[in-house]
Amino acid sequence: MTASADNHKLILGVAKTTGINKLDYELDYTKKGDIPVGVIGQPTIKPGQPVRQEIVLGTCSDVCHYDEGVSNIKLTLKVTKADGSVSQTEKTLELSK
Repeated sequence: MTASADNHKLILGVAKTTGINKLDYELDYTKKGDIPVGVIGQPTIKPGQPVRQEIVLGTCSDVCHYDEGVSNIKLTLKVTKADGSVSQTEKTLELSK
């Protein structure tokens, strides 16, 4: 997980997807005013191809409105493999000012 240059998005990347059936993520962070925010998702997996998912820190419809004062970023990634086994990993990130 890395932040975009403008800190408005996080980029979730998984290089090796061989043997993975499903990825689920949960992103938690705090925005200005100490307001907790949660985002869940399930990137599409194409066999043998890396996954790259951009996650907007805010809301978008016709226009994006980015959250301000984002901190305490935590990503939980659950990996379901072809054999049915499930593993989970967590990563934290602080945005550069």
